[in-house]
Amino acid sequence: MSTSPAANEKVTLRLCSLCRRQVAGEDTCAVETVQKPYECVLCFGILDPDYISEVAEAVRRKLEECPYDASACTLALNLPISQVLRERIVKRARPDLSGILVSVPFKIRNIDAYLPKLREASELGFSLANDLQLSITFENDEFCNYDEQFLLEHFSAYFQNGRKRKHNDSQLCTKVKVEHILDRIKEDIARSYNLSSPTRNCSFSISFERDPVFLAGRYCKFSRFLPQSPWSSEDKLAPREPGNSVSEKIVDLMKMKFGASEARFIASGREDMDVRMLGDGRPFAVELRDCHSTKTLKGIDYIETLRQLQAEINKQPDIRINSLTRITREETDQLRIGEEDKRKEYVAYCYSTLPISDESLERAVKQVPVELLQKTPVRVLKRRALLERPRLIHSMETLRLDSHHFLVRLETQAGTYVKEFVHGDFGRTRPSLADLLNVSQGELDILELDVEKVDFEWPPVKSSPTIFK
Repeated sequence: MSTSPAANEKVTLRLCSLCRRQVAGEDTCAVETVQKPYECVLCFGILDPDYISEVAEAVRRKLEECPYDASACTLALNLPISQVLRERIVKRARPDLSGILVSVPFKIRNIDAYLPKLREASELGFSLANDLQLSITFENDEFCNYDEQFLLEHFSAYFQNGRKRKHNDSQLCTKVKVEHILDRIKEDIARSYNLSSPTRNCSFSISFERDPVFLAGRYCKFSRFLPQSPWSSEDKLAPREPGNSVSEKIVDLMKMKFGASEARFIASGREDMDVRMLGDGRPFAVELRDCHSTKTLKGIDYIETLRQLQAEINKQPDIRINSLTRITREETDQLRIGEEDKRKEYVAYCYSTLPISDESLERAVKQVPVELLQKTPVRVLKRRALLERPRLIHSMETLRLDSHHFLVRLETQAGTYVKEFVHGDFGRTRPSLADLLNVSQGELDILELDVEKVDFEWPPVKSSPTIFK
């Protein structure tokens, strides 16, 4: 640590002309004006007009490369951690400062300095509430080691890390931790800090990000060679080509339509690749992140926009969606609520190696409703924990086609493994349909399975359309 000034000696500040006028005051003693703006011990040159112009030009280029259909955005300036610390150090070490903006936080001075240039360069307005955010992050790592030593010396209880730190681990002095101790910095501690000047300009990075857009609907799947999501471990028979999944067939067109950088597909359960999803479909939602084009989703315009998008998606032969609408983030969470309380209806086409009579089918039906105990099926053990789950078969109907083939219609608790209920999965599901029919394990199997209903009100029903800003 550097030797601190004597008790009666003022801490000398090396400031740019702007910080001298705004913070120190023109006639304040023990203040030197630096030759190069980045040598300012307080602003690090971030307030230099030429530097601001450079940042604004970079913002203009960024928007030119990746434009947004926005008229306004919010501004977030992320300052170097050392600068956050120094602002409080200067205030405590030099209580005599009398600049015209000495009581204004540095972040506010920054925003005030940057807004005019950014408005001009981006042609955007700026407000506190907007779905588009411009973040500018300034970095200077020259003082990281010194700041760590200073903080460990004076505030060890807040900055000691219980675990052994990795090489080049810079997480000891995070901005949150530093802000937590700012009010604890007294004058004697502040005077011991060495306010050395930076030797170069801060580097900066620019990013735009838009709030996610959430869409909801229901999908039907008509193919037995189409997985719900790409590259699932069980989908070895699926053609290995981009776009060959339900989620991609829906999401890819949405991303293209609204210029989203990423998307997340969320469904209420899933069917196996060889299972069709019929009826009014399976509830789903899509989170579209950082959309560049959202004007047609504002107000209630989204109703017509999504009607057209739904028609476009439905040109594909293997899937069909319905009820496509826009929802809020909070409404999306409802999709996961009460997963096991939902009911689902299936139709299974079954085969028995032994002849099956109408009487044996009737006896099986009379034993329903029935509670099962299902261990995690052998076919999914690679990716799911070995558990035993109680599941309920609410109702069952059967139709004998011939002595070896029959149809069974089931209403089950969500989460029931229907294939395993039919054949028993080597005794891992008890009772199974094979048990109810009194046939041996391995003599009954399922040839085809369809989901006919997912009993869940989705999308959320509203008395009037939501108006989105």
